[in-house]
Amino acid sequence: MMFAAILFAWFHSGALPPGPFGHTARIACSVIDVTPSQLPGESEFTCETDDGAMLAVAARGMQPTAGTHLLVRGRFELFDGPRNPGEPDQRAIERERGIDGRLEGATILAALPSAPITPRIALAKVHAWAGDQLHARMSEPYASILAGELWGARGSLPPELHTEFQETGTVHILVTAGLHLGVVALLTLSLLRTCSVPRAWTCASAIAAVWIYAIFSGLHLPSLRAAIMASFALTARACGLAPLSWRAFAAAAFGVAVMQPYALGGASFALSFSCVGAIFLCADEILDFLEHFALPERVKEALTLTIATQLGTWPLTASIFLLFAPYAVIANLCVVPVVGITMLLGGVQLLLFAFPGIAQGIANVNSWILAWIVACVHTIATLPGASVPMTPPPAWTIAFYDACLALAVWCTRRKAASPAIAAVFIGITTAVAPPVFTHHRLRITILDVGQADGIVIQTPRGHTIVVDAGGRLERGGGTQSTAEQAGERVVVPFLRRAGVRRIDALILSHPHGDHAGGMAPILRAFDVHEFADSGQQYGGYAYNDALGTARYEHVPIVYPRAGMVWRTNDGVVLTFIGPSLPFIESDNTINDNSVAFVLQYKHFRMLFTGDAGVSAEQRFLNEGLDLRADVLKVGHHGSAYSSSPAFIAAVHPHFAIVSVGRHNMFGHPAPSTIATLQRAGAQVFRTDENGASFITTDGLSMVIQSMLPSQRDHAENSQDDTRG
Repeated sequence: MMFAAILFAWFHSGALPPGPFGHTARIACSVIDVTPSQLPGESEFTCETDDGAMLAVAARGMQPTAGTHLLVRGRFELFDGPRNPGEPDQRAIERERGIDGRLEGATILAALPSAPITPRIALAKVHAWAGDQLHARMSEPYASILAGELWGARGSLPPELHTEFQETGTVHILVTAGLHLGVVALLTLSLLRTCSVPRAWTCASAIAAVWIYAIFSGLHLPSLRAAIMASFALTARACGLAPLSWRAFAAAAFGVAVMQPYALGGASFALSFSCVGAIFLCADEILDFLEHFALPERVKEALTLTIATQLGTWPLTASIFLLFAPYAVIANLCVVPVVGITMLLGGVQLLLFAFPGIAQGIANVNSWILAWIVACVHTIATLPGASVPMTPPPAWTIAFYDACLALAVWCTRRKAASPAIAAVFIGITTAVAPPVFTHHRLRITILDVGQADGIVIQTPRGHTIVVDAGGRLERGGGTQSTAEQAGERVVVPFLRRAGVRRIDALILSHPHGDHAGGMAPILRAFDVHEFADSGQQYGGYAYNDALGTARYEHVPIVYPRAGMVWRTNDGVVLTFIGPSLPFIESDNTINDNSVAFVLQYKHFRMLFTGDAGVSAEQRFLNEGLDLRADVLKVGHHGSAYSSSPAFIAAVHPHFAIVSVGRHNMFGHPAPSTIATLQRAGAQVFRTDENGASFITTDGLSMVIQSMLPSQRDHAENSQDDTRG
């Protein structure tokens, strides 16, 4: 059945039709779910269009309510596939959620008369009503936690608390899945057994209750998988067979493949089935081991399930979330046993909404229990080493770990304890510290960080240099910045996935937020040897936070100047050509005094100029510098105020890479800049069209590639260039 499921999913998989990509239109849609936005004056929600498509909308204007029928104008786009190496496929993730596309830059034009009620709209109204009932009688974050338990609506949860749930391995209680459907099935069975209902009718009623609850929760992949598996288990029980078996496991996989073929192979599918598979594989052996301890039976059961699920899922969570939660077993042991109680009380509270006094009393009791959950999660999350950053294990190491775990169980059943321990140790070691294959080449990755710069240089012997770190422009100072949020979403995860543990040099070309955004997060997350700064004064929060973090982490701050040379022990040379003293005084002083340098490795040369404009370029030319380069990282995102014809002629690049955001408000890159580069014979790569670009060279030959082919001209995205 599992093999048939794989074939079925493969047959029905494939790319979504392109649709009106980039097309701006007016769309009538009904709001399904609202997510609080972190930006004032904006709202984020999902909506169902009048023709049945599901869209994610980021809009300016009023914050709508679920079920509202709106006229929205925006630019329709598909979700992105991976735009940087190792990134998750956002299109596949949203496809699992049933969302077909998004509206960017949207504006809510008007509220329309109510649309005909569809199942999605009806369910959205029910969820909105239930959420209002919870929030009317419970304070935050308890109402949001309970909404997450009951139907998976955790969007209102404070980001810090959501992070703590994730870091303690307990975020699964906020996703309606096997735990929650199991509670519903158990309550139904217990209630009907007390009424002496025949077993067949009891199981049939439990199946109906499970599916009703799964539909109420939105029928997402985890609840769908759990509902299918519970149905097989309850059917087997009704027939007098073993309720939990590998047959039910395989049947659930087949059922998911039939109902949601795109889900097979996704992160949610892998986590769901790894969790249940580990219980089937390891639970008996763990329970036998716990029999040696004088513990209550319920505690043994809880420990068995918790340990088994952690054994099955920790390599996947490390790969997906880039962290390992050492205290996950303890956290789940404290939290999971009370989830069923909070769900039951929450359900009763909703059913007794017509009796406000009783409903409020139940809510008060439930708040005490939810406060226990919050206290446990927060306390464990603040323990030393509660969250260990991880380099994601490669897929083959996860498969090898699973094989070692199965081998350990097989050995345990044959009373071979030593081989079992050895198998587990080898599997864990391989997943945590997989063999490192050194490529002995220079690799430069220009990340797609939107309207910003973020570049990672990895030398043949494993040195890492980061030049700028993404972000977004800041307006003034302040006490926080979205520049850091934008920077840390791409650059820090990329470094984690690349296996970087130490950064030899962190170079900030200039202090604007679209270059400094990820600096402080990198300084907090990695061991940084030195932080190179242009030395200019600027009031932006991201820049000053980076300086403060560097001082707090005792990272030396250095100020490269023209004429300085840095060398690594594997032949990479950085020759700085700017800034020079005195600083250039111009209309773009901060940009023109960017840190600029030529990177050379044997015969390969690449020029980095930050956001330096025409004034800085003229200074370089006047000083008679050797500006020749095989690759140019185009200055100032390809604006019309840089890349003058004389400068480009002096550089004479074979390839030019523009780091620029899609649909940016500045109109970058300027058509004149692209024309200048093309007249000079340079092939242009743009992050807005090509995603990330990466260069690999041994100093003699070079390969430059990009994540995506150009949407403009569908040009070849890989070229070889050999020099000697």
